[in-house]
Amino acid sequence: MKIGEVGNISFKGAIIDSHMHSGHWSEETNKSNLLNFDKAFLDQFVKSPLNVKVQGEMQQDNIEKILISNLDCFVDKGMLDEVKGNEELLNICKDNPKYFPLAACQPSKTQGNSVLLNRLIQDHPGKFVGLKFHPRVFEFAPDRPEYFPYMQLAKRYKLPCVFHSDINLNVPNENIDKVSSPELIYKLAKKYPDVPVVMAHMGAGDAKSHQNAIDILLNSIDKNDAKLYVDISWVDWGKDGLSSPEKPSLVNLIKELDKRNATDRVLFGTDVPLGCFGESLKNNLSPKEAYEKTVSDVKTVIKENFGAKADELIDKIFYKNADELFFKKEWSIPKNLAKNKTTIPQAIAMAAGALLLLSGASYLIKHIRNSNNSDK
Repeated sequence: MKIGEVGNISFKGAIIDSHMHSGHWSEETNKSNLLNFDKAFLDQFVKSPLNVKVQGEMQQDNIEKILISNLDCFVDKGMLDEVKGNEELLNICKDNPKYFPLAACQPSKTQGNSVLLNRLIQDHPGKFVGLKFHPRVFEFAPDRPEYFPYMQLAKRYKLPCVFHSDINLNVPNENIDKVSSPELIYKLAKKYPDVPVVMAHMGAGDAKSHQNAIDILLNSIDKNDAKLYVDISWVDWGKDGLSSPEKPSLVNLIKELDKRNATDRVLFGTDVPLGCFGESLKNNLSPKEAYEKTVSDVKTVIKENFGAKADELIDKIFYKNADELFFKKEWSIPKNLAKNKTTIPQAIAMAAGALLLLSGASYLIKHIRNSNNSDK
């Protein structure tokens, strides 16, 4: 998304961060110390432009929207239940037009009873833009049937589902912990092929874990049996705890998606305020400076590797893909309408028009019959 040059600023880029949080979380180096990341903490990322360097040139980017889930529903297996936690999140988001809530879900605590969350979504129509799951925190694998009512809820309200994903493929035994694995997330997504499912962190961990998630994503696209996506939070991270300027996993992902005309399946996200973005500061960088470095690294790598396609890819990954998935939602339009480029509001208007025509025709036929009867 480009705007003309102003001074030494090349252009301003719009960003949707698809993976942010508010609430409490335990400090990385001190698990007994809970840090509180409130609205004021999040504001520092969205209230002023980001100073970003792309291939050595400075530009200013703006975060236009952030998707937030409440950490209090996940820390220590849920300080707050999913109703109280999501009500709290609604209050955080209500006064800032850039804040959009993902409803935190706790299928292990509710034993799959999604009635209360359904009621909350009904009471606040259009407020939640997706559902968020964290199988790792609850040690509750996503192939369990307790997830099914939540997926049905997502299907009913056309809400994408975001899953924390990770797997350690370097464990030297056969009993690899797979509770948050892309494999099990894919297994669930195949049961609900109309529900978009985001594998956050793209499998997390190292390059081997990322490749595992990429392979599963590509397999789902080739087979067309699930609507899988990935976000790139914590992908290609450096040993210093900051974003690495080298991003082989991201480059490989984009190349493979481009072959399939499927670059809409990757989203920018950071996991703010965790790690270097607030939980554990690195190299004397502020949370915002760590964020700016992340954006700079990702955009520079794309510009260096994708030539004439780079600007379009940057626009899609940082903004358009999330905008379509969580807000415009053309994926939810029935295929027969999509082929005719018919939007959901247009479809509703067409149906209403058809009903009016039928009503008018019925009235006319009745009037003619009454006239004929009176003539007799």
